[in-house]
Amino acid sequence: MIRLTTIYSSNAPVYCYIVKGRLETEGIPCFIFDEHTISVHPFKAVAIGGVKLKVPADKINQSHKILNLIEKNILIDEYGEYLISDIFDNEIKRQNEILKLKHRIRSDKSLLEREIEYNREYIDQIELEEIINQEREFLSLSEKKFRFTWDQFFYELFDFERSVFKYLRLKPTEYYLDKEIVENYIELKEANEICHCPNCNSNNVAFGYAIDYKWNLTYLIISLLMTVPLFLIRKKYHCFDCGFNFKKQRTATAHMV
Repeated sequence: MIRLTTIYSSNAPVYCYIVKGRLETEGIPCFIFDEHTISVHPFKAVAIGGVKLKVPADKINQSHKILNLIEKNILIDEYGEYLISDIFDNEIKRQNEILKLKHRIRSDKSLLEREIEYNREYIDQIELEEIINQEREFLSLSEKKFRFTWDQFFYELFDFERSVFKYLRLKPTEYYLDKEIVENYIELKEANEICHCPNCNSNNVAFGYAIDYKWNLTYLIISLLMTVPLFLIRKKYHCFDCGFNFKKQRTATAHMV
Protein backbone atom coordinates (compact mmCIF):
# COMPACT_ATOMS: atom_id res chain seq x y z
CA MET A 1 0.00 0.00 0.00
CA ILE A 2 1.38 3.40 -1.04
CA ARG A 3 1.40 6.02 1.70
CA LEU A 4 0.58 9.54 0.50
CA THR A 5 1.83 12.74 2.13
CA THR A 6 0.53 16.28 1.70
CA ILE A 7 3.18 18.62 0.32
CA TYR A 8 1.02 21.55 -0.78
CA SER A 9 -2.41 23.00 -0.01
CA SER A 10 -4.45 25.95 -1.22
CA ASN A 11 -7.98 27.27 -0.97
CA ALA A 12 -8.05 27.54 -4.78
CA PRO A 13 -7.95 24.18 -6.63
CA VAL A 14 -6.34 25.77 -9.69
CA TYR A 15 -3.09 26.40 -7.79
CA CYS A 16 -2.89 22.75 -6.82
CA TYR A 17 -3.33 21.77 -10.45
CA ILE A 18 -0.51 24.10 -11.51
CA VAL A 19 1.87 22.55 -8.99
CA LYS A 20 0.58 19.08 -9.89
CA GLY A 21 1.43 19.66 -13.55
CA ARG A 22 4.93 20.85 -12.66
CA LEU A 23 5.64 17.83 -10.47
CA GLU A 24 4.22 15.37 -12.99
CA THR A 25 6.62 16.68 -15.65
CA GLU A 26 9.38 15.42 -13.33
CA GLY A 27 7.76 12.00 -13.15
CA ILE A 28 6.22 12.43 -9.70
CA PRO A 29 2.67 11.02 -9.39
CA CYS A 30 0.33 13.50 -7.67
CA PHE A 31 -3.17 13.26 -6.19
CA ILE A 32 -5.59 16.05 -5.25
CA PHE A 33 -7.92 15.69 -2.26
CA ASP A 34 -10.97 17.65 -1.00
CA GLU A 35 -11.42 19.55 -4.27
CA HIS A 36 -15.09 18.62 -4.61
CA THR A 37 -15.80 19.31 -0.94
CA ILE A 38 -14.58 22.88 -1.30
CA SER A 39 -16.43 23.28 -4.61
CA VAL A 40 -19.70 22.46 -2.82
CA HIS A 41 -18.88 24.24 0.47
CA PRO A 42 -16.30 26.98 -0.34
CA PHE A 43 -16.64 28.57 3.12
CA LYS A 44 -15.31 25.37 4.70
CA ALA A 45 -12.00 25.62 2.86
CA VAL A 46 -10.08 26.99 5.84
CA ALA A 47 -11.71 24.56 8.29
CA ILE A 48 -10.67 21.43 6.36
CA GLY A 49 -7.24 22.76 5.42
CA GLY A 50 -7.95 23.67 1.79
CA VAL A 51 -7.41 21.55 -1.28
CA LYS A 52 -4.50 19.18 -0.69
CA LEU A 53 -1.85 17.95 -3.10
CA LYS A 54 -0.32 14.63 -2.06
CA VAL A 55 2.58 12.57 -3.37
CA PRO A 56 3.99 9.13 -2.46
CA ALA A 57 6.13 9.18 0.67
CA ASP A 58 9.26 8.18 -1.25
CA LYS A 59 8.92 11.29 -3.48
CA ILE A 60 8.71 13.86 -0.68
CA ASN A 61 12.33 15.04 -0.82
CA GLN A 62 12.31 15.41 -4.60
CA SER A 63 8.97 17.23 -4.47
CA HIS A 64 10.13 19.68 -1.81
CA LYS A 65 13.27 20.41 -3.81
CA ILE A 66 11.19 21.29 -6.87
CA LEU A 67 8.79 23.43 -4.80
CA ASN A 68 11.70 25.33 -3.25
CA LEU A 69 13.06 26.07 -6.71
CA ILE A 70 9.62 27.26 -7.83
CA GLU A 71 9.47 29.66 -4.87
CA LYS A 72 12.85 31.03 -6.00
CA ASN A 73 11.50 31.42 -9.59
CA ILE A 74 13.88 28.77 -10.91
CA LEU A 75 13.16 26.03 -13.44
CA ILE A 76 15.33 22.95 -13.92
CA ASP A 77 15.88 20.43 -16.69
CA GLU A 78 18.58 17.98 -17.72
CA TYR A 79 20.83 20.88 -18.75
CA GLY A 80 20.71 22.91 -15.54
CA GLU A 81 18.77 25.61 -13.70
CA TYR A 82 17.20 28.73 -15.20
CA LEU A 83 15.53 31.83 -13.82
CA ILE A 84 11.91 32.05 -14.92
CA SER A 85 12.32 35.78 -15.55
CA ASP A 86 15.19 35.08 -17.98
CA ILE A 87 13.12 32.48 -19.80
CA PHE A 88 10.21 34.90 -20.17
CA ASP A 89 12.51 37.70 -21.35
CA ASN A 90 14.10 35.45 -23.97
CA GLU A 91 10.72 34.22 -25.17
CA ILE A 92 9.42 37.80 -25.46
CA LYS A 93 12.48 38.73 -27.53
CA ARG A 94 12.01 35.65 -29.70
CA GLN A 95 8.34 36.43 -30.34
CA ASN A 96 9.24 40.05 -31.14
CA GLU A 97 11.78 38.84 -33.72
CA ILE A 98 9.12 36.61 -35.29
CA LEU A 99 6.65 39.51 -35.47
CA LYS A 100 9.30 41.78 -37.00
CA LEU A 101 10.09 39.14 -39.61
CA LYS A 102 6.42 38.67 -40.47
CA HIS A 103 5.94 42.41 -40.81
CA ARG A 104 8.95 42.67 -43.14
CA ILE A 105 7.62 39.89 -45.35
CA ARG A 106 4.13 41.42 -45.54
CA SER A 107 5.64 44.80 -46.38
CA ASP A 108 7.87 43.31 -49.08
CA LYS A 109 6.57 40.08 -50.63
CA SER A 110 9.72 39.68 -52.71
CA LEU A 111 11.54 38.56 -49.55
CA LEU A 112 9.86 35.17 -49.99
CA GLU A 113 11.79 34.67 -53.21
CA ARG A 114 15.24 35.55 -51.92
CA GLU A 115 17.42 34.94 -48.90
CA ILE A 116 16.06 36.61 -45.77
CA GLU A 117 18.25 38.12 -43.10
CA TYR A 118 17.07 37.22 -39.62
CA ASN A 119 18.27 37.06 -36.02
CA ARG A 120 19.81 33.59 -35.67
CA GLU A 121 20.02 34.00 -31.90
CA TYR A 122 16.27 33.55 -31.52
CA ILE A 123 15.14 31.92 -34.79
CA ASP A 124 16.68 28.79 -36.27
CA GLN A 125 16.55 27.60 -39.87
CA ILE A 126 13.69 25.16 -39.29
CA GLU A 127 11.54 27.83 -37.66
CA LEU A 128 12.40 30.25 -40.47
CA GLU A 129 11.08 27.77 -43.04
CA GLU A 130 7.87 27.37 -41.02
CA ILE A 131 7.40 31.15 -40.88
CA ILE A 132 7.95 31.44 -44.64
CA ASN A 133 5.36 28.73 -45.32
CA GLN A 134 2.91 30.44 -42.96
CA GLU A 135 3.44 33.77 -44.70
CA ARG A 136 2.91 32.22 -48.13
CA GLU A 137 -0.43 30.89 -46.92
CA PHE A 138 -1.27 34.23 -45.27
CA LEU A 139 -0.57 36.20 -48.44
CA SER A 140 -2.56 33.70 -50.46
CA LEU A 141 -5.56 34.14 -48.15
CA SER A 142 -5.23 37.92 -48.18
CA GLU A 143 -5.79 37.93 -51.96
CA LYS A 144 -9.13 36.17 -51.66
CA LYS A 145 -12.05 38.46 -52.42
CA PHE A 146 -15.78 38.14 -51.95
CA ARG A 147 -17.60 37.25 -55.15
CA PHE A 148 -21.31 36.55 -55.39
CA THR A 149 -22.89 36.00 -58.82
CA TRP A 150 -26.52 36.49 -59.76
CA ASP A 151 -26.90 32.73 -60.25
CA GLN A 152 -25.76 32.16 -56.67
CA PHE A 153 -28.08 34.92 -55.47
CA PHE A 154 -31.22 33.38 -57.00
CA TYR A 155 -30.17 29.91 -55.94
CA GLU A 156 -29.80 30.99 -52.32
CA LEU A 157 -32.98 33.08 -52.54
CA PHE A 158 -35.18 30.05 -53.16
CA ASP A 159 -33.28 27.50 -51.08
CA PHE A 160 -34.25 28.25 -47.47
CA GLU A 161 -32.22 25.40 -45.96
CA ARG A 162 -28.87 26.84 -47.01
CA SER A 163 -26.90 29.68 -45.45
CA VAL A 164 -25.49 32.60 -47.43
CA PHE A 165 -22.94 33.25 -44.70
CA LYS A 166 -20.68 30.53 -46.11
CA TYR A 167 -19.85 32.95 -48.93
CA LEU A 168 -18.58 35.48 -46.41
CA ARG A 169 -16.30 33.02 -44.62
CA LEU A 170 -13.45 33.28 -47.09
CA LYS A 171 -10.70 33.23 -44.50
CA PRO A 172 -10.27 31.23 -41.29
CA THR A 173 -10.30 32.86 -37.88
CA GLU A 174 -6.55 32.22 -37.49
CA TYR A 175 -5.89 34.56 -40.43
CA TYR A 176 -7.53 37.52 -38.71
CA LEU A 177 -5.91 36.73 -35.35
CA ASP A 178 -2.44 36.60 -36.87
CA LYS A 179 -3.07 39.80 -38.83
CA GLU A 180 -4.26 41.65 -35.73
CA ILE A 181 -1.32 40.47 -33.61
CA VAL A 182 1.28 41.68 -36.14
CA GLU A 183 -0.48 45.01 -36.75
CA ASN A 184 -0.96 45.69 -33.04
CA TYR A 185 2.70 44.91 -32.37
CA ILE A 186 3.84 47.41 -35.02
CA GLU A 187 1.42 50.08 -33.76
CA LEU A 188 2.58 49.55 -30.18
CA LYS A 189 6.22 49.67 -31.29
CA GLU A 190 5.67 53.00 -33.01
CA ALA A 191 3.55 54.36 -30.16
CA ASN A 192 6.26 53.62 -27.59
CA GLU A 193 8.91 55.53 -29.51
CA ILE A 194 9.90 58.92 -28.11
CA CYS A 195 7.79 61.54 -29.80
CA HIS A 196 7.76 65.33 -29.46
CA CYS A 197 4.79 67.60 -29.79
CA PRO A 198 5.08 69.72 -32.97
CA ASN A 199 3.27 72.57 -31.19
CA CYS A 200 5.36 72.99 -28.02
CA ASN A 201 8.17 70.42 -28.57
CA SER A 202 7.29 68.63 -25.31
CA ASN A 203 7.90 64.91 -24.94
CA ASN A 204 5.03 64.55 -22.45
CA VAL A 205 3.12 62.78 -25.18
CA ALA A 206 1.07 59.58 -25.30
CA PHE A 207 -0.69 57.69 -28.06
CA GLY A 208 -4.38 56.93 -27.61
CA TYR A 209 -7.88 58.23 -28.15
CA ALA A 210 -7.65 61.94 -28.86
CA ILE A 211 -10.17 64.49 -27.69
CA ASP A 212 -10.33 66.76 -30.75
CA TYR A 213 -13.35 65.07 -32.27
CA LYS A 214 -14.16 66.83 -35.52
CA TRP A 215 -17.01 66.23 -37.91
CA ASN A 216 -16.32 65.65 -41.56
CA LEU A 217 -18.55 64.91 -44.53
CA THR A 218 -18.20 61.12 -44.30
CA TYR A 219 -19.19 60.93 -40.65
CA LEU A 220 -21.99 63.43 -41.23
CA ILE A 221 -23.53 61.30 -43.99
CA ILE A 222 -23.25 58.13 -41.89
CA SER A 223 -24.86 59.91 -38.93
CA LEU A 224 -27.74 61.07 -41.10
CA LEU A 225 -28.29 57.56 -42.45
CA MET A 226 -28.26 56.12 -38.93
CA THR A 227 -30.45 59.01 -37.68
CA VAL A 228 -28.19 59.35 -34.63
CA PRO A 229 -24.91 61.22 -34.15
CA LEU A 230 -21.98 58.87 -34.73
CA PHE A 231 -19.52 58.78 -31.85
CA LEU A 232 -16.11 59.63 -33.26
CA ILE A 233 -13.04 57.90 -31.96
CA ARG A 234 -9.70 58.90 -33.37
CA LYS A 235 -6.37 57.58 -32.23
CA LYS A 236 -3.72 60.25 -32.20
CA TYR A 237 -0.80 61.50 -30.14
CA HIS A 238 -1.90 63.79 -27.33
CA CYS A 239 0.35 66.36 -25.67
CA PHE A 240 -0.47 66.72 -21.97
CA ASP A 241 1.36 70.06 -21.74
CA CYS A 242 -0.43 72.09 -24.41
CA GLY A 243 -3.35 69.75 -25.17
CA PHE A 244 -2.47 69.50 -28.87
CA ASN A 245 -3.48 66.33 -30.78
CA PHE A 246 -1.51 65.23 -33.81
CA LYS A 247 -0.56 62.34 -36.02
CA LYS A 248 3.05 61.27 -36.00
CA GLN A 249 4.82 61.47 -39.31
CA ARG A 250 6.00 58.06 -40.47
CA THR A 251 9.76 57.90 -40.85
CA ALA A 252 12.36 55.33 -41.71
CA THR A 253 12.03 54.02 -38.17
CA ALA A 254 8.81 52.28 -39.10
CA HIS A 255 10.65 50.22 -41.71
CA MET A 256 13.30 49.09 -39.27
CA VAL A 257 10.92 47.07 -37.07
